[in-house]
Amino acid sequence: MSVSYNGFVFINCPFDEEFKDMLYAIVFTVYRCGFKPRSALEEDNALNNRLAKIEKLIEESRFGIHDISRTETNNIALPRFNMPFELGIFFGAKKFGDQEQKNKVALVLEREKYLYQQYISDLNGIDTKAHGGNPEKAIKIVRDWLRVSSGEKGIDGHIKIVKDYREFRQKMPGITTDSGLDINELTFTDYCLMVEEALSINML
Repeated sequence: MSVSYNGFVFINCPFDEEFKDMLYAIVFTVYRCGFKPRSALEEDNALNNRLAKIEKLIEESRFGIHDISRTETNNIALPRFNMPFELGIFFGAKKFGDQEQKNKVALVLEREKYLYQQYISDLNGIDTKAHGGNPEKAIKIVRDWLRVSSGEKGIDGHIKIVKDYREFRQKMPGITTDSGLDINELTFTDYCLMVEEALSINML
């Protein structure tokens, strides 16, 4: 899938088991709308510095989806700051970068509308979108945002994309088995390749 800066969508979200359904829905929607998702998970090279890798992905991507809904403290009472931090890098690239970087567009997701004002008030005035923890609602939000932000007229409506996503998820167990994979241990790259293949052969 050959894509350039205007077709890349950087995804900044939790990567744990609890968020997996949301991540899968977002990635599928990005592909289904004709774009390519980028993530720090797409590369596994111990020699590459993680922050440098994230900076490179942000530089290469015009669009960015940032889910900052996961701010709960862990078992030693510490919050997770990775997502707000990466959002800050994205803002910085837009503000201080060259003309191409100034064309960046971001979607900021959270679980509950404007909850971010309680823990990152510097974002006041940003129009976040709340998905309520519902992957299908996230599909509509991401689809509508990409349609408006990109100006692409050929993007299908969210009802059709949700239908396709449901069908894809129903077929995932068979696809993973045929590929010799464990559906519970898919890498980000494995999942992306499955989606690309399903869409390229009109499996849905």
